[in-house]
Amino acid sequence: MNLFQKRTGRFLKVSAAILAMLFALSACATSAAPAAATAAATEAPAAAVTDTATTDKGEPTEITYFSSKSATDETVVSLQIVADMFNEQGGNIKFTVESAADRPSYDQKLRTMLTGGQVPDMYDLDPTPFTQELADAGLLLDMQAFLEEIGELDSYVPLSINYCRMPDGSLYTIPLEFTTEMIWYNTDMFAACGLEKPKTFDDMLNACKVLAENGYTPITIDGMDGWPLLRHLAMVPYRLAGNDFLNGLASGETHMSDSIGMQALQFMANIGQYYQQGFTSTDYATAMSLFMSGKAAMYGIGTWELNNFIDANRPADLHIDYFYMPTMDGAVTQPNEYWAFGGIGLTANPEKFDGPLKDFFTFIVKNYSSVYLARQHFAPQKVAVPEGVEFDPLFLKIKDDIDSIGSSACRPWDVVLSADVISTINDNLPGLCMGEITPEEFAKIVDDALANN
Repeated sequence: MNLFQKRTGRFLKVSAAILAMLFALSACATSAAPAAATAAATEAPAAAVTDTATTDKGEPTEITYFSSKSATDETVVSLQIVADMFNEQGGNIKFTVESAADRPSYDQKLRTMLTGGQVPDMYDLDPTPFTQELADAGLLLDMQAFLEEIGELDSYVPLSINYCRMPDGSLYTIPLEFTTEMIWYNTDMFAACGLEKPKTFDDMLNACKVLAENGYTPITIDGMDGWPLLRHLAMVPYRLAGNDFLNGLASGETHMSDSIGMQALQFMANIGQYYQQGFTSTDYATAMSLFMSGKAAMYGIGTWELNNFIDANRPADLHIDYFYMPTMDGAVTQPNEYWAFGGIGLTANPEKFDGPLKDFFTFIVKNYSSVYLARQHFAPQKVAVPEGVEFDPLFLKIKDDIDSIGSSACRPWDVVLSADVISTINDNLPGLCMGEITPEEFAKIVDDALANN
């Protein structure tokens, strides 16, 4: 028995008093659903609840969910609705959620919890090298086998479920969302400068140049959190080599100093000069606010924030459109292949995956996507658009894009590369964007970090 397994065994003896310390998800999050959406969601087909969850109607079984998202995030709100549905249809659980303050804090705390044997009943997990360590230690549930057992593997959108897979195809989590990323732009600013929607990276850089010359801030970006800059860094390599260049960095077969890497770094050096002043200290909310308040011409974010862009919620004088990842000469990926995610996946503690926990997890698989779609979000499973819900035209427009999306999607670098390498990239990428270090210097720093990991 290895260290992980020994500690996990000890965790099963943790008292209910400690579990009770986890705060409950606020009930008001459930009531936030639009009336029509809630009605449609509660009519979703339900999985049968087995006797193990219904025979004891005394104290409910507490199921804890450690999440990287806030209690008001739509995935968490939808899970709470599903938990309520589960109890209404015969279950007997108390669903509690603990959220970390931000993603880096979540990752750090989760690593501490798991290596210390404190495995939550349910938690969020990306297909990272750390996840492979957990799988090798026998701490993860074989989600492929579970979905096949309940006949739901084929119900998932392929790009969504495949995002959750490890490089060898193993599956330890299920997706709770299907999101795409695009670059939103202010159509009034573009029109004032005589610009059209960019199709290539050269178009995008030219738009930045013209916007800046006309007194506009070309791009707002969250420079504090690392991942938005990584998204920009990943675009050129994905166009020129699909995910092969990234996978090669992880395996040692490619290097940042290779031609593809240097083209990516030159693009970052070029576009970095057009980010808003002080971008390195700009957080997620501020970056979005700059765009939504008309203080920047472009902003890259995914459909998980779509609610901010629809007609009902967007400022009346803000006119917008979007474009997907630009392309370039020599591209091997298609224009309809870009950022598409299943999001951070949901998994369950295999040591406790029986009785009520398995019943509830089965119920989630069979009901969650209908609830999530009814709340006007793109679901990870192939579910029908519910009747009685009026969808915003922007939602329907993007759904048409999704219906014709390609078979490949760009892989996030911070999911594939080790945490130490990503830390090195994040520490030095702002300097590259601000002209403080050259592409050649950056490439050497990253190649050295890759060699050490």
